[in-house]
Order: sequence, then C-alpha cells, then structure tokens
Amino acid sequence: MIKTSKKIDIVLATYNGERYLNEQIQSLLAQTAACGILCHDDGSSDTTEVILQKYALEEKRFKVISHRSLGGASQNFSFLLENSEADYVLCSDQDDIWLPDKIERLFKVMHLYESIYGNNMPLLVHSDLGVIDACGSLIDKSFWRYQHLNPKWGDQFNLILTQNIVTGCSMLVNRALINKSLPIPREAIMHDWWLALVACAFGKIIWIPEATILYRQHNNNAVGAKRFDARYIASKLGMFGEMQTSLNLTAAQAAVFAENFPTSPHAAQAARYAQLPDMNYWQRRQTIVGERFFKIGTLRNLAWVGLI
Repeated sequence: MIKTSKKIDIVLATYNGERYLNEQIQSLLAQTAACGILCHDDGSSDTTEVILQKYALEEKRFKVISHRSLGGASQNFSFLLENSEADYVLCSDQDDIWLPDKIERLFKVMHLYESIYGNNMPLLVHSDLGVIDACGSLIDKSFWRYQHLNPKWGDQFNLILTQNIVTGCSMLVNRALINKSLPIPREAIMHDWWLALVACAFGKIIWIPEATILYRQHNNNAVGAKRFDARYIASKLGMFGEMQTSLNLTAAQAAVFAENFPTSPHAAQAARYAQLPDMNYWQRRQTIVGERFFKIGTLRNLAWVGLI
C-alpha cells in the first residue's frame, strides 16, 4: 500500500455499460492505493446510472456527477478531468478489469520522475495491457505485441502526431499535465491522444512494459484492439476512404494543437502536419518523409504513404 498525502482520483466515464460495469468497479475498489472515484454517465438508456448511484450510496469515495449528455468518450473524460481536483488522475473505461496494484505501480514511477524533474513538469505514465475477450478469457498478455506498437513512439512529437501509442485506461497523469491540457478540444481524436501530445511537447511520456490492466474486447468497444497481422494490413490496403478520414482527423487535431500552443517549439511542425490534406500527392509524400510523419512498422507505412 502506497502512503502519500497527495490525492489520487479515478475518473470513470460510462455509457450503456451495464454488462461489465460491476466487475470493473469492483476492480477499482480493490486497488492497493487509496483513491477517489469520480463518475459521469453520458446519457445511458440501460441501467448504468442505477449501478453508479448504488455505489455512490455505499462508498464514500465514490461520487457521481449528474450532467447533460456530452456526446462521446473524449468529451466525457474532459468533463471529468475538469471536475477533479486531485494531484493525479487515472482514466477508467467501463468494461475493463484493473489489476489490484495498478495505481501503486504507476504512482511509484510517477513519483520517481517527479523527484527528478519536479511536479511542475507535465508527466504521463502508462503501461502495457493484457487483452481479454468478452468473457474475460486471455487473448494476449501484451496489447503492445498484439497491436505491434512501440511505446518509445511517445518520445518524439512528429511520431505521436501521426500515431498514438497511449491507451487512456492504462495511464496516470499529474496535475501539471491536466492543467496544461484542459479543456480537451472537440477536434481531439480522443482524450488520451491529446494528453499524450501535450505531455510529449511540454513534458515527458514514461512507459512501463508490464500490463496493469485487462483490456476487454467486445462488439461495443468505443475504440477496440484488433490483432496486427497480414489480414489486418490487407483490410487497410483496401480502405482508401478510411485512410483519408484518418488523415483528416489527425490533421484537424494537429491544427488545434498549433492554435492552442502557438509559442510551443512544436507548433510549426503541427501546423505543417495540419496542411497535409490540402497538399497534392507528391507534396504530401515529400512532407511526410521530410518531417518523418511515420507510423509504426513497414507495413503500416506502406499503407499510410501509399494510399493517402
């Protein structure tokens, strides 16, 4: 059990999550680190809000914020982060299972890096994840291996502009990063990607190779994990429209970063990325190569450079 005078919050964003919500909340309550749990439901039509209110009555540290529907996970988490006053915050989905010492392990790493850089530096610590199916059976011990991801990607701004490697439910962020990141703009693809961009630009992203969470895959995932293999690549090679949409979304995210942080040394590079959709075929490829706006692995880059 960690002992700290600092406050830690888990922010739990829900929407129609009744099937797995109890199991997830039990894993949050079983954490070996003391923490508050702050929840907001985004207008569920099932019994999700009833489940939340039940825990709010039974657990002093469990609080539900009633508010209008916000229209998506990213804005739900943004709202929760704005309403937390904690020194450190973790984001929880509604359908995973946290290992009991998740917070303790992430916090120890956070504490080490704050002792080096100070608590005024924006810091994000994240871990690998185990992947489970809808019934809780293990699919893969490593989400990073399953998706062929490289956690070192978070060290370079040009790379994380192009592809995110931080999974929101596996991260711990400090107050300096929260204050720098909020409010999360609607142009942000997801809250975790925006927090990772800000952490990379103004602080540090730190990763630990062990899984601290069981990441559940099922048909209703807002953002899911699919095994990175030849079949996955073949499906992407046939989806020009999907690649173009991805480019447009990441460009819009880059544009709002440049707008929000005009004095950042990374603002110019973000602005160049934002211009990619307006370039012709050869200009776009020249910029991608020149600025190293790459994705992880040869196959992803062949699809990325070849299709857009």
